[in-house]
Order: sequence, then structure tokens, then C-alpha cells
Amino acid sequence: MTTIEHPPARRITHEAEAIDIARQVAGEIAALAADPENNRQLPRRQAELLSSSGLTAIGVPTQFGGLGASVATIVETVRLVSTADGGVGQLLQIHNVMLRGVLGGYPDEVRDRVLADVLAGKRLGNALAEVGGKNKFALKTRVERRADGKLVLNGSKFYSTGAYLAEWISLTAASEDGGAGVLLHRDTPGLTLVDDWDAFGQQHSVSGTVKFDEIVLDERFVTFRSGPMKRTGLTFPQILHAAIDSGIAAGALQAALDYLREHARAWVESGVERASDEPHIIRQVGEYAVALRGAESVLREAARVFDAHERDPADKALEDELILSVATARAHADGAALKIASDLFSLLGASASLSKWNLDRFWRDARVHTTHDPIRWRLHNVGNYYLNGVDPGEYTAVLNAKEAQGATRR
Repeated sequence: MTTIEHPPARRITHEAEAIDIARQVAGEIAALAADPENNRQLPRRQAELLSSSGLTAIGVPTQFGGLGASVATIVETVRLVSTADGGVGQLLQIHNVMLRGVLGGYPDEVRDRVLADVLAGKRLGNALAEVGGKNKFALKTRVERRADGKLVLNGSKFYSTGAYLAEWISLTAASEDGGAGVLLHRDTPGLTLVDDWDAFGQQHSVSGTVKFDEIVLDERFVTFRSGPMKRTGLTFPQILHAAIDSGIAAGALQAALDYLREHARAWVESGVERASDEPHIIRQVGEYAVALRGAESVLREAARVFDAHERDPADKALEDELILSVATARAHADGAALKIASDLFSLLGASASLSKWNLDRFWRDARVHTTHDPIRWRLHNVGNYYLNGVDPGEYTAVLNAKEAQGATRR
């Protein structure tokens, strides 16, 4: 297994500093993303920038030496990085999600070891989803106890975002004791990381295959689900997905504005010298900007509600509002990213479609990323709440029901 070299990581001490650094890092990543030759290159340099800047450590709580950043700040750093490259934004998104998982459920010595690595600039990836099953809860990857008493892991995963470039891989598996969570170091014998992610977008999320072949597990790094998943258990990954799509929308709009000012020609019937003076273009840019501002506003509001919920997790009304506001952020971000990234070509002209401009990367990333979690079900949950008074939820309820039926024991 290839060892990853990590440059020394900066220690960020203030939330405003984290946002400033994210903006700087996004600028460097944007310069790389603009070059079409980088589309199919592994984002090693981009991942190093995330780590060395200290952005990957801001979610570490203060009692363990980190910044203990608010959800609002973590959301904003993911959004800013995603304005440059949605795939790299997803590397940061999944790292933060997996980091939260490390903070609960594992022994202190495991937690402390992983957090020390994160503070040193090392990253986490995931290995949760599989292909070929009846649904996403039908896990074929299993943890089983051998006759000699050892726990052994076998199986494979796909959509393993960030895993190929990560130090630690967090995964789920089925077992006789129900759903199991496992942390594996990339150098674990029997673990194979495969660079086979080949989608037309989000190429830099490196969401390929991870294989487990008779891996003998250290039981300190294994947890078994002892109760139902929290009702709001998916709101953190969900709000960061909204941050990615809002970022893609912002990046697409900025790229369109730059092209309009520097390269586009006014249409012959317009009577103006510059494309940026065409009234129809000005109006359409206004529509894009309104869609983007709406997405960013509801994203900030959802992050505010999230931080309020963190301070008072027992407040049921606040819990409901969190689910509804995150679903709203997802819906607005989804729409803005797809609209702006796709429609911008109607303003820029045929030359903008040339590969050298690489402007299609925003649409490709938006189209691939927004398939992650069907927005129709977020809208269903919101609509069912308003129309029928049904508690808003996420598919954590489905997971809990499947677990009760023994789905993760088979």
C-alpha cells in the first residue's frame, strides 16, 4: 500500500481565520481545476492543500487540541472549496462526516490516535455504499467471528469517497450482532484501495472501490450499533452536500461572468458592443444571481439552526426545524447548481463549449453530485409535514426499520 506523505499542517486558531484560509485554498484549487488536463488526474495536490492549510482539523474539538469549529464554519469552508472544485469539496465533506463518527463510539485510545493524525494533516475517507444489492441497506460486506475467536472482515465497497487518498477508512458492515462500524488504517493487511472512479463528473472525489480480504480486525476499532440511529443522524452529511452544490453554483456563475466580460461577443441584433451590455444577458445573470443568493441564504440559515440544535439537542421543535431547514437548503442548492451550471452556455455562445475553457466541469460535477440523494424525497418529507402533519424525517427511519428486521445480520 502506498504511503501518503503529509506536509506539516497549520494550526488554525479562529473561525474567521478558517474561512479566510478556505478562500485562499479555493483560489489555488480553482487554478488547477480550470485546466482540463487536470480533470482525470488524481487530486493529490488539492488534497495536500486541504491538509497543510489546517482545514481538515477544524472539526476536532477544543479539548483534543482542535478549533472545535461551529457547523456554520465547517459548512462555509466546504462551500468555498467547492466553488473551485466540487470533487475536492466532497473530499473535505466526507472527511468532516467521518471525523464526527470517530468522536463517539470508539475507545478513548482509538479516538485519540485518529485525532492526533487529523491534527497532523491526515484525512479520513469512507467505505459505506455497495453496488448490486436490493437497496443501500443490503450489505454483503461482513464482519464474522472465526473459530479461533478473531473478528474477520470480508467484502467490498464502491462510492468510497476520499478513501484512495485517505489515511483512515471508516466503513460499515453486516454481522451477527447487527450493523458494525469499522476503522481501518490504509496500511492494514488485506485492504486494497482501487483507483477506478470513472464518472463524467465529481472526478476528484475519488469515489472508487475498496476491497477487504480476510482482514483480521483489532476489536478496539470495531463498534456495533447498540440502538436506533438518531433521527437527525443524516443532517450533518446532508447540509455539507448542500454546501457542495451551493459552491458549484457559485463557481459556475463566477466562471460565466468572467467569460462574458473577457471573451463573449454581443449578439448582432443587440445594438451593443459588449455581451455584458446585452439586456437579455443582464436579466438572465440576475436570475442566476437570485437563485444563488437564495441557495446561500437558506444554507446559512440551516447552519444557524444546526448550531442552535447542537446547544439544545433535546428540543423537539428545533430538531424538526433542523430537518426541514436542511432539506430546504438541499433543494435550493440542487436547483441553483443545475440551473446555472447547465444554462450558462446559452449566454456565452458556441465558443464557450470548447474543451480548452473547461466550463462544462461545473455542470458535470453538479449533475453527478445531485444524484447522491434524490431531492424528490427531501421534498416529499417537507410536503408531508406541511400537508399531513407527518413528522419530518430522513431515511434514518428506514435504516432503523431494516435493522430491526435483521437486515444487517444476514
